[in-house]
Amino acid sequence: MSLRPKEHAVLGLVSVAVAAACLFAFNGAFPREEASPAPAEAKISARVPAAPAEGVPVADLSVPFSVPDSDFLDAPSMPFPPQELPSTPVSEASPKLAAVPAKAPRPAAKNFSCAGQICIDADSGETLSALRAQTRCPPASVTKLMTIFVVLDAVAAGEISLSTPVVASRRAQDMGGTQVYLAEGEVNSADDLLYALMLQSANDAAVALAEAVAGSTENFVARMNAKARELGMTRTEFSTPHGLPVSRRERAQGKQPDMTCAEDLAKLARALISAHPEVFRYTAETSKLFREFRLDAKPLPMGNHNTLLKTFPGCDGLKTGWTNAGASIVATASRGGRRVVAVVLGGIVPGAAKGVPDARASQRERNRRAAELMFDGLRRIDALKYEPTPRTP
Repeated sequence: MSLRPKEHAVLGLVSVAVAAACLFAFNGAFPREEASPAPAEAKISARVPAAPAEGVPVADLSVPFSVPDSDFLDAPSMPFPPQELPSTPVSEASPKLAAVPAKAPRPAAKNFSCAGQICIDADSGETLSALRAQTRCPPASVTKLMTIFVVLDAVAAGEISLSTPVVASRRAQDMGGTQVYLAEGEVNSADDLLYALMLQSANDAAVALAEAVAGSTENFVARMNAKARELGMTRTEFSTPHGLPVSRRERAQGKQPDMTCAEDLAKLARALISAHPEVFRYTAETSKLFREFRLDAKPLPMGNHNTLLKTFPGCDGLKTGWTNAGASIVATASRGGRRVVAVVLGGIVPGAAKGVPDARASQRERNRRAAELMFDGLRRIDALKYEPTPRTP
C-alpha cells in the first residue's frame, strides 16, 4: 500500500523521536568516557602551586607590593612541578618603579629569626643596615651564585662559550634535591644549563657545569674558593657547586658544609652584578622550558624560586636557598638607576617538631624580611641623594 506525502512526513517524525529516545536512554545507561586531561608535565600553570619545590605561602602586606603566596620547596619528590607563565621582568623604565611603597610592610612574625642579614648600596658598597652580618651559616642553594660567577668568568676568558655542548656525567645524573633530571650522556648547551641552575636551582646542572669548566667538581670548588678570597669574602668556604648539605659519610671523611655570612654574600652579589650584568638574563626570568627545542625529550617547565620578582617592584634577582639550617636569599632591586642588595641568611620559624624548622613559614618570613630590607634600603638611598642642600644664612 502506498503512503501519501503527508503520511510519509508523520512517519518520519515518529522515527526521529523514537531514535532520539533510544539514544538518550543508551547514554544514560552507558555514559561516554571523557577525554583524559593533558599530563601535568606538559603544561605551565599560570597559578603558583600550593605545595611546590622551594617555597611558601605568605601573608598579605599593607603596601603596594606583596610577598608571594607561594615559593618552591627544594624536593626531589616532584619531578614535574607546575610553574608560572613567563612574564616580562620589570625594567628601570617601568612606571611601576616610579614610586617605592609609601609605607613599610608590617613586621615579620615574632618567632622568626635569622643567622644574619644586611642591605647594601650596590653602587657604592655602603652598608645601609645590618644585623649579625658576619655570623656564619650554610647558604644552601645561594651557593649557586658563586657557581654562575665562576662559569661566566670562564666564558669571558674564552675557556667555554654559552653554546658549548655539555655532556652530563653519571655523577650529575645521580644528584639529589632539585634538578632537571639529566641523564648520563645527555648533551645540553652551557646556556641552557645556566637557566636550569638559576631558575630550577638544579643541582645536576651545577655538577655538569662544574665538570665542563674545570674537569671535576673538586677543581671547580677550588676556583670558587679562590674567587671568594679575591672578593674579600674572609668568612666563606665552599665545598660544593650546589649547596646541598654534606652527608654523614662525607663528614666522616672530613668534608665540611658550605659556609658563609650575610656580609660576604652581599660582596659576592655586588661583584657579580658589576662583572657580569648579563647575569640578569638568568636571575630575572620567571619561567622557562628546559629541553624546549629537543625532539628526543619532553620539555620540562622551570619556575624561578625567587617570587619577589613578581611582587616587589624592580626586583630582578638573584637566588634563594633552603635546607634545615634555614631559609636564605640574596635579593636585589633597582629604582631609577639606584640599586640595593639585600641578604637574609639562615631564616627560621620553629616547626611543630622540636629542632625542625617550619619550611613554609621560614621561607615566607625570609621573603618578607628581604622585602623590608630592600624597601628600607631604597628609601635610605633616596633620602641621601635628594636631601636638600642646607642654605647658608
